[in-house]
Amino acid sequence: MMVVFEGIDGCGKNTQITLLQSDYEFEVLKFPREKYSILSDFLNGRVEINRKALFLLFLSDIIDGVSGIAPAKKTIILDRYFFSTIAYEVDGIDYGTAKQVVSSLSPPKPDAVILLDIPPAVSRERKMQQKGLDRYERDVEYLTKVRSNFLKLYEEKFYTKNWFLIDGNRPIMEVYDDVKAVLEKLGLGD
Repeated sequence: MMVVFEGIDGCGKNTQITLLQSDYEFEVLKFPREKYSILSDFLNGRVEINRKALFLLFLSDIIDGVSGIAPAKKTIILDRYFFSTIAYEVDGIDYGTAKQVVSSLSPPKPDAVILLDIPPAVSRERKMQQKGLDRYERDVEYLTKVRSNFLKLYEEKFYTKNWFLIDGNRPIMEVYDDVKAVLEKLGLGD
């Protein structure tokens, strides 16, 4: 089973995945990966990259990362997938074009996408408490566009029919109860 966690920065993906690891066994893939340091350099403002090239770099990291995933009996949790690449590149590539490019590459279809939704102002506040803000986390207006794209992907059920929208702006354990209910419905832990 392959399950994707998505949402704007600070929505609680890492927190929920960490909680799940105490109750279940699964492999985690987090994107962007460290080996693509140019992406980290971009996010931290150390380099500038053309927005279309950036879209392709993020997508390349993901396609390379999931290329070794065989349809196995084990569960794999992805902390971001190409849905983030589509949602975050609102200023670089047209939304419809981004979806077409992704679809044409035929990446593995997830069994479910869990979208943890929070308001952009909450995202900024949470990230300020955790660490310094990267270029995306600083801009609430930008995060508003990104959130809108995530919600469009959810409404369209893009690439998989199993999208689940969870309000991430609640106490952590309330969110966790909802996440567990979704995953147990899908058969995690059987």
